[in-house]
Amino acid sequence: MLAGVCWFQLFTLMAAGGQITAIGEELDGVYSTLLDAERGVRGFVITNDKNFLQPLDVAKTNLPAQFDQLVELAHDNPQLLKGINNLRGQAELSLNWQQDIIDARSHTFDKAATVITEGDGKNIMDGIHVQMDKLVRLDGDLRSKIHPRIMDRFLRASLTSLVVGIVGVGAGIYALRLSRLTLKHQQRERELVDAKLQAERSNQEKTVFLANVSHEIRTPMNAILGFSELLEGDLREPKHRQYLRTIRSSASSLLLLITDILDMSKIEAGVMELFPEPTDLREICDFIRTLFSEPAAKKGLKLECHVAEDLPRALLIDRIRLRQILVNLVGNAVKFTDVGGVETRILLEKQQTNSPITLIIEIEDTGVGIPQDKLDAIFKPFVQAGAHPEKEKQGTGLGLSIVKRLVETMGGTVTVASTLGHGSAFHLRFPNVPVSARLSTSQKLLPDGEVDFDELRPATFLVVDDNETNCELMAGIFGGSHHRLVFGSSGEEAVAKACEIRPDIILLDVRMPGMGGGEALAKIRESAGLELIPVIAVTASSLTDEENSLKKQFSGYVRKPFSKRELFDELAEFLPRHPKSDFNENTSDTDQLDLTTAFANSAPAPEALVAQLRQLVAEPWPSLRDSMAINESKTFARNLENLGQQWQSRPLIIYAQMLLRDAENYAVMDMEKHLGEFAALVERLEQNPKT
Repeated sequence: MLAGVCWFQLFTLMAAGGQITAIGEELDGVYSTLLDAERGVRGFVITNDKNFLQPLDVAKTNLPAQFDQLVELAHDNPQLLKGINNLRGQAELSLNWQQDIIDARSHTFDKAATVITEGDGKNIMDGIHVQMDKLVRLDGDLRSKIHPRIMDRFLRASLTSLVVGIVGVGAGIYALRLSRLTLKHQQRERELVDAKLQAERSNQEKTVFLANVSHEIRTPMNAILGFSELLEGDLREPKHRQYLRTIRSSASSLLLLITDILDMSKIEAGVMELFPEPTDLREICDFIRTLFSEPAAKKGLKLECHVAEDLPRALLIDRIRLRQILVNLVGNAVKFTDVGGVETRILLEKQQTNSPITLIIEIEDTGVGIPQDKLDAIFKPFVQAGAHPEKEKQGTGLGLSIVKRLVETMGGTVTVASTLGHGSAFHLRFPNVPVSARLSTSQKLLPDGEVDFDELRPATFLVVDDNETNCELMAGIFGGSHHRLVFGSSGEEAVAKACEIRPDIILLDVRMPGMGGGEALAKIRESAGLELIPVIAVTASSLTDEENSLKKQFSGYVRKPFSKRELFDELAEFLPRHPKSDFNENTSDTDQLDLTTAFANSAPAPEALVAQLRQLVAEPWPSLRDSMAINESKTFARNLENLGQQWQSRPLIIYAQMLLRDAENYAVMDMEKHLGEFAALVERLEQNPKT
């Protein structure tokens, strides 16, 4: 047995020596990959040839697997494992820095040179060299210690084998068994490491998946909120305007609720970011009243929200997150209350100094209440109180969990007191909230957020979006203004039309099939004369890293869904203000004058042409007039133009060109007007037909 133990120790040491050799080889591979990537980026900066970026792409693909292999090899050596993790962090910093250089080079060489000279690249690479030296020295020390021990164990095992003789056979068998047990133990450790890595990868993939889902939802929500904003100006009945405001508030609330799942994922991953901004709590109180007034009224509940008079007008706090917290808490209170009411109180805790303050928010209801044994559990994900199962079916059980996590992330605390059958009271406390000298964003807006795009200098906008509804929304926003809009639906079309019309500003969607917005931007920047045209990214992305990258890459950034005010403010960064009075052009009046002149100077319409137009009045004109389908309207206009050319009917040609222009520019209101006039046009042509 003694000989078997000695041989087993020898085999274990030999395996450890082989493992250290593998670590050294893997470290050499990592270092070589990083150096190749850095050389490639330098070549790209000098030549602007993307072929030089291939080593960087290889590094982004191979380095995660190489580091995973190193972690697995060094899992039983804490000192080596710590060094490898430090090196991994330095490598990620290096790749991010190199991507910053590439983004800067897509604008100009000078920007890339500035990033290289002023950035942290040298410090990062120095850190990589220092960490590699430490690992190499540690690797050498382990080798120097293990090899003498291998020779010593070999001599001991040989001598012991000679002494024990036959007993060594049994010892060898026992040693083999111990070896198998050891290998099983090592296998379990490797499985645990693999499981940890897989869990981290799965968590990252889940966050990306949820962000993509959020992106897909934000795109149609952009149309809902955008067209609601456009419609509000056309409604005169107070009741209808209230309905529309409720639609908009509910849509905004839906967006907040949609992000709950994504936020939960971000919180769990530890990547939740806060964006403090000057915030008036009275505005949030008004929002809560608007959002929940209708559901509360339907149940006969009294909905109140009070703000203390001595509360400062603007606090520096994350307005979106605070509003999300209150939407969850007040929404729950309304849902679980059938008699009485819900009251929200916003006040500050009495203290000696004025800034920062301690903000107190209380939400109290007279609802069903929460059992005492559930008061702690309700803040856990997917856990509900169980006091009212029918109402709980309407929710996911995530709301209060997100509330607690968000409050704690913002440095606050949340507590709850409740009596079953009499109601609940939630108490939020946020210490050290700074008082802002700047006004909140809402207080700087025009009344009702009204904007007039004619205040900006007349400009030509190239709007590129593969979603037709978004193009229609843009056309509606600029409808009747002195600006000209040209539309595209792909990255390739963005590049081609930018070269053709030389727009003043390009509004470019980021995610499009084929050539995306980022690639189209690079192509535009490479085109002579287009280097300085402002290109504004319009996207529904929810990924923070992607958003930060877009803000660095593009001239401007607008996130869907956006309001007219948000779009106006972004455009005002690039277009100077201009008085409206200098521009009195009315293309609609000009078109009507041309059409009247054409009728006066044209010969009577042929009977055959009138007969064909009558058929079009019967079908498909009624369905087109009702549906306002853009593509079908284009086809209809082209057919009319062909008929006009065939029968030499000048009025029909002018009308067809007007309609085609409306459809191509997504001028929905003008298109609706002109489509509605088609039957009258045919009747006018019928009055004096040529036989």
